[in-house]
Amino acid sequence: MRQFKGYIQVYTGEGKGKTTAAIGLTIRALGANLKVAFFQFFKPATSSEVKIFKKFSPQLYYKNFGKRGFVENEVDLKTKKLILKGWKEIKDLVKSKSYNILVLDEISYALNWGIIDLKEFLEFLKNKPKNLEIVITGRNVPKKILEIADLVTEMKKIKHYYDKGVKSRKGIEK
Repeated sequence: MRQFKGYIQVYTGEGKGKTTAAIGLTIRALGANLKVAFFQFFKPATSSEVKIFKKFSPQLYYKNFGKRGFVENEVDLKTKKLILKGWKEIKDLVKSKSYNILVLDEISYALNWGIIDLKEFLEFLKNKPKNLEIVITGRNVPKKILEIADLVTEMKKIKHYYDKGVKSRKGIEK
């Protein structure tokens, strides 16, 4: 595994582009022969990027812990168990020290809703391998994570066609 200093990046905010930024970083890392583990939470594995991600295995490890439809506030027991299974897999994967970059897409919901314990997650970040880059995406990333992150980008919505009734479009939003 190539040695470099790994930082903690956060893409948050109400605007579009958090996952897209993480995907762009993933593609760039793959082009540099880095190994990436990309975990998606609360999303079905049906977005167009998943088709491309699978073509990069084993350099890119992709795993999804979501379900069909957008989850809002109420999370069923099955989904909670799925999220916790993903969290365990992430911790085990990090111990293996096999990857340069770890993307945790939409993990903020699991933290804000108490599915993943915030104190445990902060310890995980503080004790990460020095050469592991961690990318966290999602709305309302907890303030304590923002404080320890090395890079925080807020996507701010100025205008969005969704507000005019335009649904997610294949290849653009999904």
